[in-house]
Amino acid sequence: MKQFKKKLAVTMCLVLGVLLLIPAIASVADVDVSRPANAHISFNDDGKLKILQMADIQDDEVLDPLAKKSLKRAIEASDPDLIILTGDNIGGYSCKTKLEGRAAIKSYMDILEKYGVPVAMVFGNHDDDDTPYTKLEQIAQYETYKCFIGCTGVTAELTVGENHTMNAGTYNIPVYGSKDSDKVLFNIWCFDSGNYNPDDNYGGYGYVLPEQIEWYRAKSDELKAANGGEVVPSIAFQHIVPPQIKDALKEVPEGTEGAVSFAGSWYTLPDGTDLNTNWLAEAPCPPNTSFAPGYAQVNAMLEQGDVTAVFFGHDHINAYVVDYEGIDLVSSPGCTFASYNDNHRGFRVITIDKNDPTVYETYTMTTEELLSSSAADSAALKIRAFFEKIVDYFKDLWDNFTAFFKK
Repeated sequence: MKQFKKKLAVTMCLVLGVLLLIPAIASVADVDVSRPANAHISFNDDGKLKILQMADIQDDEVLDPLAKKSLKRAIEASDPDLIILTGDNIGGYSCKTKLEGRAAIKSYMDILEKYGVPVAMVFGNHDDDDTPYTKLEQIAQYETYKCFIGCTGVTAELTVGENHTMNAGTYNIPVYGSKDSDKVLFNIWCFDSGNYNPDDNYGGYGYVLPEQIEWYRAKSDELKAANGGEVVPSIAFQHIVPPQIKDALKEVPEGTEGAVSFAGSWYTLPDGTDLNTNWLAEAPCPPNTSFAPGYAQVNAMLEQGDVTAVFFGHDHINAYVVDYEGIDLVSSPGCTFASYNDNHRGFRVITIDKNDPTVYETYTMTTEELLSSSAADSAALKIRAFFEKIVDYFKDLWDNFTAFFKK
């Protein structure tokens, strides 16, 4: 009898274990990404796909007038097939009510809607930063726009101690051969890279959580199977820099010209980088580089073999393309007029060719270039830059003053 009870208990434990696994498995399969799929993004009549990346608009309910003009000029100058907002789309910390949050999103989405170009979006660390306007509520607002093709997609939550974080809006955009084709020739991954690490032992910025990576692997395999066993060439967009950037940059001695201090050492862009089109003007801000789970996303991409480049924002005054084991890590400049910036403020354009979607072309457009056609706008930009330098000067002076008396 005792032996029977023991076997029954073991059997019940196994059954319970299987039942507990079912929701986890189903959650990956049940993720609804039909909205971006039904948008039927395709290569244009010239066999190209041109993407305009807008990083870090990061304003409040009243979008800066120069920001409005630069958004318009960027669209008109690039004539994109798709626009992707890569996080810190609003400054959540400045939107203390849901009404202010809605107004902040409306201020730029109303502009984008008028151009009729499909728009996708991922979140950054500031979108839900100290605001009652949640990510899910923000996505619901984006979905009221006809141009918006993104979706809630994968949601993932993590609680460590008293700290909680939620990632939402991870999905993929299949790119078809033509308007009339059902053949997926290319794919775009959109990841919510989180806001801040809830683990106080490591602190710093967020990262792509295990549930998102699990879904990515499954979806990547699904696309591969539908493509006759060949991986579908892909690129990815997110906000926060992957921690692999530490190994992609060149470590140099302290005091090296152009070097930035990062993760306890000094770094420059790798040898051979064109410094006219790439710049490392501030230290990258990935998740804590000692935090192993932060590396899992790009490691999974290397194993899947489909992603050729990861595009991100977050570091407003950086713009570069560096290689990490065959995957390009691509930093794009912020276009914000509400947060810190310099003459690197601007946008990135990416072009994929239907004939070889495993490669891409890219360049950046600075706001200074985009507004130069108008004497009034150009003058306003210079006046603004002048006063920004004065503010920065007195801020540095105050920081040095207070630091002196703290010694």
